[in-house]
Amino acid sequence: MTYKSTIIGLCSLALISLFPPLAWHTHSRNIPAIILITWLLIMNITCIVNAAVWSDIDFMNRWDGKGWCDFVIKLQVGANIGISCAVTNITFNLHQILKAENVLPESNSIKKICTDLMISLFTPTAVMGFSYLLQVFRYGIARYNGCQNLLSPTWITTVLYTMWMLIWSLVGTVYACLVLYVFYKKRKDVRDILHCTNSGLNLTRFSRLLTFCFIIILVMFPFSIFTFVQDLRQVSGSYDFKGTHAKELWDVIIKFDPGKPVYSVWLYVLMSYVVFFIFGLGTDALNMYSSFLRMIGLGSVLDYANERIQRNRSNRVGKLLRKLVGKTDNQATEVYGTTEHYNDIRFSPALITPTSNNHVTVDYKFSKEGRDTGAYNDRFNPFEENADSFDFDKDLELGNHNFMPYITKEYNFLDDISLDDLTSLKGNSNGHVSSEKKSSFETYERSATSDDD
Repeated sequence: MTYKSTIIGLCSLALISLFPPLAWHTHSRNIPAIILITWLLIMNITCIVNAAVWSDIDFMNRWDGKGWCDFVIKLQVGANIGISCAVTNITFNLHQILKAENVLPESNSIKKICTDLMISLFTPTAVMGFSYLLQVFRYGIARYNGCQNLLSPTWITTVLYTMWMLIWSLVGTVYACLVLYVFYKKRKDVRDILHCTNSGLNLTRFSRLLTFCFIIILVMFPFSIFTFVQDLRQVSGSYDFKGTHAKELWDVIIKFDPGKPVYSVWLYVLMSYVVFFIFGLGTDALNMYSSFLRMIGLGSVLDYANERIQRNRSNRVGKLLRKLVGKTDNQATEVYGTTEHYNDIRFSPALITPTSNNHVTVDYKFSKEGRDTGAYNDRFNPFEENADSFDFDKDLELGNHNFMPYITKEYNFLDDISLDDLTSLKGNSNGHVSSEKKSSFETYERSATSDDD
């Protein structure tokens, strides 16, 4: 694959990917983000055109670019500084929101708009105008990259152009670090601050903006340092306006082959993809895509896709749950699935395991003294409700107070019963139940002196 096809392909995808974030930020009236994305759009368009026209071997015989290159070289100067200014503006706004010291102006207020435009566009516009003073030739044409600005290698180029990219990148880095510091200090109140300041941001949007700023700074800050150092190495001589703008040299179009594309092309592509992955794949962007598809009549396709996704997700979750439930049931059977025999009563603990619905508690049968007979029979009659499960002998000798433990499926906490007066359970002559033998139901011995007291 040639450099030409690579540049055109990557820049075309980057160009398309920038439109959804641009539409969202336009809707949100986020001026710095709109300006930054606009710079990237312009740079991707120029890279596509330049690669398409001046990438072949005979690029020197191609169009000389008059008119187009006069305009593009100014935009290149502005974009290199403008991207750093826009990122700095975003971090500045995030810092102001988190500080919450003053009432923030509305997004459509004149003060807010003027502040954003001043930070994002004043320096790039000024440098674009000053670049005329620095041009040695009208412009140059490089293979793969097309139109290039050829500036005077003097100290005035450093002062009027190169150092501003480094300054704004440094300021953006400082504000990004301040945002992190304030965020850490107020981390427990960030959600409330974002809501109360009417910033239009939630925690997710705030995090995306901050992450985006850090990534762009990590790209632009080293780039600005490299450009600044390279410019300082080439500084020589003094500046002379007449010598720089000699009439016999001004209309000469310099064409040269650097052998490979200038690295700035890949930086623009990288930043474009970062913009899309951070802002183009969020919940807000996905809702915007859904609304657009429904608007153009593709809502049925979207509904079908959502149904398939939900069905596949449900199937995966169902399989996982079945595996987990099956494993749990097997473990429960291994632990609780044994069968015991107590006093000729076949008793299976699996009937009352934690994995079964047949949870039971131990209750006690009291004498009928002082109680309503109907309510007593409804509540304390184990031989009607539990006769199928347990073969109790109705002729049990229950002692003086006639207490008897039995199994019930429900316990009413309104009828809490003291266990202080419980007696031991005596077996009858048939030997069905005996206090000397172990049973699955615990029995208690009443103190012998309780009646005397």
